[in-house]
Amino acid sequence: MSTSGLHRLRQFSALLTQTPCRAGGWPGCTGILYRKNHRGLQTSSTTAAHEVTQEDEVLLRDVFDLPSQTTLGSKWFHQGTPTGLLMEARFHSPESFRKAGQEAVAEADALTKKVLAAQSTSEKRCIIKCLDQLSDALCRVMDVAELVRQVHPDSNWQEAAESIYGDMFEYMNGLNTHVGLYRKLVEAMDDPQISKDLGPVEREVALSFRRDFERSGIHLSENAHSRFVALSSSIHDLSRDFLRNQSPESPTVSIPVDDLRSLPSQVAMELLQSCPSHKSSDGTTVIDVEADDFLAQYILRDCDNQKVRENVYKAWQSGSSNAVKYLEGLLEDRLKLAQTVGFESFAHMTLDDKMARSPDHVDEFLRGLATQARPQWDALVRSLRRTRDHSQRVNKGKVSATGIFPWDRDFWVGKQQMEQGALPAMSHYFSLGRVVLGLSRVFKNLYGVELRAATPQPGEIWHPEVRKLEVVDEDGQLLGLIYCDVFSRNSKAHVGAAHFTARCARRVDNDIEVTGELKGHSNRTVVERNGQRFQLPVVVLICNFSAPTSGVPPLLSWSNVETIFHEMGHAMHSMLGQNGFHNVAGTRCPIDFVELPSVLMEHFARSPQVLALFASHYKTGAPLPLDLLYKRAAQRRQYAALDLHAQLFMSSLDQRYHSAAHGIAHGNDSGWSTRMLSAIHNDPMFHCAADQSLFSHVDGTRWQSRFTHLVGYGASYYSYLFDRVLAGQIWDRVFQGDRPFLQQANVSNTNATPLSRDAGERFNNEVLRWGGGRNPWESLAAVLDNGKTSSREIEDISQGSKAAMRIVGSWRLPDM
Repeated sequence: MSTSGLHRLRQFSALLTQTPCRAGGWPGCTGILYRKNHRGLQTSSTTAAHEVTQEDEVLLRDVFDLPSQTTLGSKWFHQGTPTGLLMEARFHSPESFRKAGQEAVAEADALTKKVLAAQSTSEKRCIIKCLDQLSDALCRVMDVAELVRQVHPDSNWQEAAESIYGDMFEYMNGLNTHVGLYRKLVEAMDDPQISKDLGPVEREVALSFRRDFERSGIHLSENAHSRFVALSSSIHDLSRDFLRNQSPESPTVSIPVDDLRSLPSQVAMELLQSCPSHKSSDGTTVIDVEADDFLAQYILRDCDNQKVRENVYKAWQSGSSNAVKYLEGLLEDRLKLAQTVGFESFAHMTLDDKMARSPDHVDEFLRGLATQARPQWDALVRSLRRTRDHSQRVNKGKVSATGIFPWDRDFWVGKQQMEQGALPAMSHYFSLGRVVLGLSRVFKNLYGVELRAATPQPGEIWHPEVRKLEVVDEDGQLLGLIYCDVFSRNSKAHVGAAHFTARCARRVDNDIEVTGELKGHSNRTVVERNGQRFQLPVVVLICNFSAPTSGVPPLLSWSNVETIFHEMGHAMHSMLGQNGFHNVAGTRCPIDFVELPSVLMEHFARSPQVLALFASHYKTGAPLPLDLLYKRAAQRRQYAALDLHAQLFMSSLDQRYHSAAHGIAHGNDSGWSTRMLSAIHNDPMFHCAADQSLFSHVDGTRWQSRFTHLVGYGASYYSYLFDRVLAGQIWDRVFQGDRPFLQQANVSNTNATPLSRDAGERFNNEVLRWGGGRNPWESLAAVLDNGKTSSREIEDISQGSKAAMRIVGSWRLPDM
């Protein structure tokens, strides 16, 4: 999905969200100042919303909640001369898109020649800028190609994007191992006269390029270099094939019709009407059903027959044999690649420039969290067994002496929740428009920026459901654009929730002029600030929410609210992380730091004070009842240990898969990834004293075939847990945030200040605005250095040593 080096996708050009849920320019503005007339946007609101008083806020809400009553409906979508996809004139057709890729390569060639020709000190002083400009020229096409591959409904566009990405990927591999470029960069960095003139961000840009050259095997012989390039291409192809073969083979399962009675009536009726039925050997009427996600969801939660649950679970988790084949090839080639450039394993290579720095540090962190969580695992399993035993006694059944197995988990969790009483849905308080409005209010409180709706031009977006938002500051200056493609449809790849960086912010008035460069930028893509000109950042947020029905706005679950807050955290990092350089702008920072701003935003989505800003009933305008929030939060917290166990397991499996443990020479020994999956279940880290069977491996299943984050977050999946811990500390120590619990040790909701501008500015100044232009350990130490953390801890954290990882591992995980 991405590559290192000059193309700084860092394996998360689209930042994906896989939590029991992570790891890739289209400004439509016409100047610096935001125009109050919204370019002709009109709205007619009929929804009661006492909390919305400003015209801008009404519009922002209604373009998501009432699209048919605004000029953002689909009627204009195919009208007018296309201005170019994402307001980029070069992208007005698949053919022009291909040409843009060729032009980007021509510009990169010219900049490469400029670097290689540098002789004087002044010429060498421009090398870092040249490389950054070169990276931007390529990424502005490649990143959009990656987006088009995932979301564009037109196969012609998709084919063009596939071709562009493949060709430019090969070109990138050549640049990443270009000895001449590397030597010129080293010359510049080692020149004392140049080095002393570098600012901290530009120095980090230079270091990032240098590290990537060296990790790409710049020192290799000609034969080894050819091997490196071939392996890189193979990894790219295998990653694509793995993602494309996610559809499970879904073996058919026979289910007795009588066992459908415990399912919701509408689900049971749909199965009866759509599936063939016949008599089994004992005369029972059964239906034959494919074991897909839909079936598994309801059978595992609602079916009383344990044997049916077991059969469905095993069939559902049997996975795809093709996906396993491609995954094993991908993991084997990654190991070969790492060892080709001198690393022990792919994990060692990946972590070399991350906060964790080594697999041993990651292991120490994960084991520290597991030690904290083990009592919760034991308590939860004992609780589920009590519920099961009580239910069997009440129903005069024999109390089982066996454990609770993976196919029993959802069933007994559901029984517990039923005993506690059904809770009203929260979705009526979370219309999509209200949630986006709430996000705007949060950002205005914290950072002095807000979201405003804008009208896309013909050809600017790829589907009429896409919404365009401008991000503006308190002076009305445009900071960047966010495109929201949030509804599920068949033409979208199943990537879950994602943040795509389509174009990074960078300074452009000091660009190096070369032959082949596209002359200038459109005034729609560049703004002027303090006498300097900057390229606007543009991002795209992808979700798969259910499309709204007629007369009802799109309503989100609380989990979906957290998802869009998470993705907007990435977006705001891109908007505020403008440090002048493409290569370290916004989310282009170490992968185990990039999730911090987004995970922190999940805390805001749970904050009673924040929810009071926007959570109101879409019909009546009544605020979300606090007692409902508290009960929902308590119910969720009751099962947080299951989430943690899953996240720890996936993080450890990811590390094991990317270690040297599986060797290289497997030959025809297919299926080794399944054996490794089975073996890791026996690691004492995951043991539960009460009953290990809930967390046991089930023979015949291949869950790893569904673990798609192995592509974008290879050897880095621990990042989500790592940043959850960091975000929890920042929430408590910097924002003094509240939590949706009636009683919480060491947290007083009455003294909480989650919307403090001082706290927001502190986080912005020490974290967001730097993007990847600062050592993240230094940023973490600086943001926590507010008197609530000991000076000794701050010093250890700033060093980023093994002691720092030990400290982070000792911090409690939020909500546990």
